[in-house]
Amino acid sequence: MLKDERYDEILKILDNEKYISSQELARRLFVSMPTIRRDLAHLEKTKQIVRNYGGARKISDEYLVMPMRLREKVNHIEKKQLCEDAAKLIKDDSIVFLDGSTTVLQIAEFISEKQNITVITNGVPLSLMLIKKGIKTYSTGGELIENSMAYAGSFAEEFIRKFNIDMCFFSCQGVNENGIIVDSSLPETQLRSAVISQSAKSVFLCDKTKFNVSASYNLMPLRDVDHIVTNKNPQNN
Repeated sequence: MLKDERYDEILKILDNEKYISSQELARRLFVSMPTIRRDLAHLEKTKQIVRNYGGARKISDEYLVMPMRLREKVNHIEKKQLCEDAAKLIKDDSIVFLDGSTTVLQIAEFISEKQNITVITNGVPLSLMLIKKGIKTYSTGGELIENSMAYAGSFAEEFIRKFNIDMCFFSCQGVNENGIIVDSSLPETQLRSAVISQSAKSVFLCDKTKFNVSASYNLMPLRDVDHIVTNKNPQNN
């Protein structure tokens, strides 16, 4: 079976099944696991599927049209609790960076009582929420990534380098099976890397659905993060 034929077959399978494991796909298509991984990597890069938990699910047309709104609704309660816990790490008189992810978005609800803080963000919705709460806010500017409504690119990276950040808060697509924080957006991954290099402390927000997820780009090993805020049971693998 040729590559394009396998791509079509994988998408047909995912039309009928919400999720399928890589092992099951390899069995059905009579190919090796490395071949399936390469096929899924291609389909993810072309925004047709999302890989997680050792398998894949198809991205719906609705997700492609307005992914930011949909992602805000996924695990909304869990994300809010993560943000409340994360906000407790912010100290008065500090400079913090909040990234444009939907996981970090709700931190804005919990920092109004902080005194004399400055927030830098690449997130468009988040910057609007912060300014309405009277919090001194800088937007990185740069290239606007439509699907995430966040800025990235060389302009944003250069802006970040003007600051000495006390603490940065970020999320990503997830953590892969090797313990590496990964994401499917190269510009946003590069911006997060620049932010982390300018920050005294890093805080990674990660709900339990983001573990054992595959994506195209590596950010950093999970073990190198200073603080991890998660609702994952440490007894679960």
